Amino acid sequence: MLRDFYRLYLRMCLAGLAAGAAAFALFSGWRAAAAFAASFVLVAGDFLWIAFALGKILGKAEPGRGAGWGFALGFLLKTLLLLLALYGILTFLPGESLGVISGIGGPLTLLALAGAIRTRG
Repeated sequence: MLRDFYRLYLRMCLAGLAAGAAAFALFSGWRAAAAFAASFVLVAGDFLWIAFALGKILGKAEPGRGAGWGFALGFLLKTLLLLLALYGILTFLPGESLGVISGIGGPLTLLALAGAIRTRG
């Protein structure tokens, strides 16, 4: 059941990535399209990593035992790397903040939409 959600989300992300990158390439140039695609892939991958990690931890969790420092440290490092990558995108592609913001908001919107579709039926 949860794997169906991942498949739905990934299909929606691939379609959103292709459509968004094509639109940015047509209307704003290749630099905006590259900024959009890079940030979109980073954020979508981040959501999937969080989902898989939480699923593993919750599946193996023992009663009365927390998630542990390993997960917290991994989450912190992953978040720092994500922020550094987004900073790098903005540094190498200055002036393309609209592409980066759209690339961040796209996967978030698709995640909410995929969740709504799964709960509706």
